[in-house]
Amino acid sequence: MLEQGAKKSLDTPGGDELMKRLGGPAGLPFFAFLDGQGALLVNSIRPGENGKPGGNIGHPFEPVEVDWFLKMLRKGAPGMTPEETAVLEKYLRAQKK
Repeated sequence: MLEQGAKKSLDTPGGDELMKRLGGPAGLPFFAFLDGQGALLVNSIRPGENGKPGGNIGHPFEPVEVDWFLKMLRKGAPGMTPEETAVLEKYLRAQKK
């Protein structure tokens, strides 16, 4: 749905309908965590602040994006240990543009 030009063939058949059902489109990467029955738990569109939309975090880079990703993990992967989460957080917060 979102690929352009020569990459259009990389779109997943039916992906546009699925993305809409999960709260997108909001740019790439867009991702969502589902429960065992396929119901949405949380997606990569973070809530806004002060009445402004938050937007898609894509690959989390900025502190507010990493914060949202960590909240997503708590909802979507509650079995992750604090140590496992800390490894991901350290990596994401250390990224440089």
